[in-house]
Amino acid sequence: MKKRLSALLSLAMACALVLSLAVLPTALAAEGEIPVPDSTMGLVSDAASTGTSSYTTSDGKTHTVYLYPAGTTISGSWLYSVESYEGDSYTTVQFGGSFVLPESGIFTVTTMDAMTYTQSIFVSADGSSSTTDPEPTTDPEPTTDPADQPSSWAAEQVNAAIAAGIVPEALQSQYTQTATRAEFCALATALYETATGKEITERATFSDTSDVNVEKMAGLGVVGGVGDGKFNPDGELNREQAATILARLAEVLGQPLPAGEPTFADNGSISSWAKEAVGQMQASGVMSGIGSNSFSPLEPYTREQCMMTTLRLFEQLG
Repeated sequence: MKKRLSALLSLAMACALVLSLAVLPTALAAEGEIPVPDSTMGLVSDAASTGTSSYTTSDGKTHTVYLYPAGTTISGSWLYSVESYEGDSYTTVQFGGSFVLPESGIFTVTTMDAMTYTQSIFVSADGSSSTTDPEPTTDPEPTTDPADQPSSWAAEQVNAAIAAGIVPEALQSQYTQTATRAEFCALATALYETATGKEITERATFSDTSDVNVEKMAGLGVVGGVGDGKFNPDGELNREQAATILARLAEVLGQPLPAGEPTFADNGSISSWAKEAVGQMQASGVMSGIGSNSFSPLEPYTREQCMMTTLRLFEQLG
């Protein structure tokens, strides 16, 4: 009997030790001693976390923000998306790949595993730099109007789109302004003609524009008018319109995107005519939400966002 009690006591002590070791990393992580990105679903950073701060979102929740030197690279096979927070606005920065932390801004890095389990962490720069190498002395570069530069989080993909030849020169400025319907037609035309190596010969005309790119896209059935024979070329482009144009463009190129039912929290606000295309965007990863599992179908779509999603579609076309 005594031997049996002794064995049970030993087992209980061993279980207590295992539980204490399992709880310890969580407690340390809450104090910022173990940087969460280094251990969350395969995410790694090339610089150590320097501490934490806090950020309160519009829903009243306060989140821990893990601080890193500007320029830190966060990467991992599970990295799904990065969103930028500015007040109550959420903007998708990128999908997959590696994320280089800018000097300013608060971001969420979201991971997704094969079973679509997701979780996010908040990160921000701490005001320092991840590199101490001195900058080489060079002649000062001519100053450039900030309006002629894409946002830091969009610059890599915007430049890649330009290098791929799918961004007309006329659109290579004012990157953060809302794109017009005609401007998105210009991007769509550039993608189609670059991908096929052929000029579009089909045309459809409207009474309020003679824009050749609009006529080409309408001729292919990628875009349509707004009624009364008009196109409204200068009308602001929104997210659900962009999704629909991209889905139709993939279809006329003979590579339709995979079907999927959108799973956003605001599905009810997506127009019936755009819901199928939004589902295709989400399923393919060409477009996604803007944070808090929202798609925000009527939110204006900027030039740089158009370039980024056009590039993703171009890359998927192979």
